Amino acid sequence: MLHRLLLALWMIWDRVYYLTSRLHYVDKRKRNIFRVVIKRYRGEEITTSDGYTLKAGDWYVQLHFHNAYLAQLLRQSPRHPMSWAAILTKNVRASLPQLTRYINQHPKAAQIQVVLGTTFLYRGAHRLGFEVADIQHLIHRLFKAVSARVVFLLSHPYGCSELFKRNAKLVPKRVYISKEKLNRFHL
Repeated sequence: MLHRLLLALWMIWDRVYYLTSRLHYVDKRKRNIFRVVIKRYRGEEITTSDGYTLKAGDWYVQLHFHNAYLAQLLRQSPRHPMSWAAILTKNVRASLPQLTRYINQHPKAAQIQVVLGTTFLYRGAHRLGFEVADIQHLIHRLFKAVSARVVFLLSHPYGCSELFKRNAKLVPKRVYISKEKLNRFHL
């Protein structure tokens, strides 16, 4: 009961966050696992394996999991951990082609070279063409670690008990891919 209440409050918070941020839905029907912000980069330089460099001031796609949507999907699924992994994988794979088209049709498409996100759901990202790296900035890493645990608590039906079991695995990482590689893998 408490978990449902927290999830309902989170859905309200998610709506407020969406309205006050620069987030955009990739899919107008809101059935894509990703939301994005297209903005100028302010972090340390990142170079992709295929040679694209993201420097301060460059336009890029900041990739966000639509965590509230993901939580709803997981709450409706069977309570077996493998089914959750399968649901996540299926939704990410299904969402990437639409994400790719969204980026290619964006007015800043010619200036965007890299897609970058931060998540603790990075296992398997290599199979989708993404690269994974540690978060270098300590404060940013700590903030993301705390927020990842809150997301996990709210989205996982056995949040508290599973959090203690998986605490060491809930380390957020950066995932990134060049727009060119995204097009090769997912169009």
